[in-house]
Amino acid sequence: MSVDDRPLASFRVSMRDIDIYGHVHNSVYLDYCEDAVVEFLRHRKILSHFRHTTSGVAYHVKKAEITFHSPIDVDDIVEAKVKVEKIGRSSLSFTIELYRQRDGAHCASGGLVWVCVGLSDSRPTPIPEATRAALSQG
Repeated sequence: MSVDDRPLASFRVSMRDIDIYGHVHNSVYLDYCEDAVVEFLRHRKILSHFRHTTSGVAYHVKKAEITFHSPIDVDDIVEAKVKVEKIGRSSLSFTIELYRQRDGAHCASGGLVWVCVGLSDSRPTPIPEATRAALSQG
């Protein structure tokens, strides 16, 4: 899939994200990845496809993984790049790369898999064609 190589999300690390060793706590990286995906969808003007109130379906996280490369510290500005890796029948895979703005260091690689589910039963259901088409444009 084509992807815009410019960072689509950036944020400053808050003190609340820091662990006792002085860098971002491991679990917070997942928050950063999810925030980056939402910003990616907002940037593409397709966030409404992922709101249960407007799409008729919901998306649940099925899998989340992070590979750490370099620590992120308080007050660092983090830039995120997001790519739709795969669109399956009922699942979506996103790749997220996090970079430290001050030196361009690649800090983490993330992967999220979302599964599309029906609102009435929370069972996997096919991704709506309109959503599939919107994700494929780029």
